[in-house]
Amino acid sequence: MNILVIKHGALGDFVMASGAMKSIRNYFPKDNILLLTEEKNIKFFKSIPYFNSIKKDNRKSMFFSIFTLFNIIFSQKINLIIDLQNSSRTQMYHFFVSKFTKVKISSSRNHSHYRYIIPKQGDEHVIQGLNNQLFLLGLKTFEDPNLSWMIQNSNQQVKKKYIILIPGASKTGSYKKWPEDRYAKLSNHFIENGFDIYLTGSNEDLKTMELIRATCPLAKIKIKESKIENFLELCQNASFIVANDTGPTHIAALSNRPLFWIAIDNSISKACQPFGKRVIPILSKNLLDIDPKKIIEKINSIKLS
Repeated sequence: MNILVIKHGALGDFVMASGAMKSIRNYFPKDNILLLTEEKNIKFFKSIPYFNSIKKDNRKSMFFSIFTLFNIIFSQKINLIIDLQNSSRTQMYHFFVSKFTKVKISSSRNHSHYRYIIPKQGDEHVIQGLNNQLFLLGLKTFEDPNLSWMIQNSNQQVKKKYIILIPGASKTGSYKKWPEDRYAKLSNHFIENGFDIYLTGSNEDLKTMELIRATCPLAKIKIKESKIENFLELCQNASFIVANDTGPTHIAALSNRPLFWIAIDNSISKACQPFGKRVIPILSKNLLDIDPKKIIEKINSIKLS
């Protein structure tokens, strides 16, 4: 069988779907499975081991996306589409596919043959929803999100214990940022207690990092070390992590290090909480109400080793 898996979305969405991707491969071990995603995800996850090939759909034009989709369907003789994106856009894809082909579709959107009806937002975590969707295809064993295949095993030597901070956010998610002065106070406290502070993120987060360093000059900017292909390993060697509700946090959560996740207390956050065995949520209706002392008390109450 030839299967096309669709997954666009932001970094965190892709990471959370990685368990579903592995589950699909386990259930269809010998089948030809293709991934349709955005170019940015191909760049970051080109070594993902669950697919025979990866195809590009940058979602700039609906007409071009539909053309690309049908080209893949006919050239690769696709029998089944598994939609892990479940968006209004993929619903449009399904409309045309169901009208003009015999391809079966798994989705939570209209025009699918194996449709999972998702509950009200906040009643179910995104990962559980994907597993419930795949259950309708016959899957009964589900994998957790996993990026272990990204580890390069560089055996880096940790000269001094360090803390990773993820203080940035996407342009559309700026309202999810805990203020820079709070991160600076937190940083100064732990520097006084013998830790290095690593400020991680992309070039887009540089201004945020510089605002933290204005009050905490000993904090170290680690943009180069924050590249996605290296980030999980960097997190695995940290004493702990403090992070906003943003994409790289979902990678950090898989490091099995204590991750103190600062997020808005609402149904969206709860449905999209980073997956990890040592994620400690620190939630508030208003992020300004979260004092650094509260974070410090929470960290001191947790066994870090």
